[in-house]
Amino acid sequence: MSQEKDEIIKANKKFYDARNRYDVELIEQVWLTDGRAKCVHAGWPIILGWEAIRESWKTIFETGGFDRVDISNFFVDVKGNSAWLNCVERATYSIDDRRVVVLAQATNIFELDDGEWKMALHHASLMPIPRKEIDYENLQ
Repeated sequence: MSQEKDEIIKANKKFYDARNRYDVELIEQVWLTDGRAKCVHAGWPIILGWEAIRESWKTIFETGGFDRVDISNFFVDVKGNSAWLNCVERATYSIDDRRVVVLAQATNIFELDDGEWKMALHHASLMPIPRKEIDYENLQ
């Protein structure tokens, strides 16, 4: 794997680690913090600009959101100063002593900004969960 792809994977991991810690300050370190930033949370309309995105994460964290989001099946492509990573998000939360799992397909676009890969777009779309057991290792 190329060094660029490794850097994208690290930036992506930093994003999900911050998300799992409910830490907006850490998330901010990964994102472009200007009007170029865009975000589509699963089931939400597009959010434009870092300030609005920051507020959306604060709202998600304050209202309890998912306990944890793990990713798998990621693919990375790099072209010049842009990169995109596709992955499956496996979000879990507890409700009434039950563990609930929600799957989403995510596309995260990164831009090389002052020598660092910064997230320009996070877009997550819910995936249907089949009634039978899912082999998470082979999701595509």
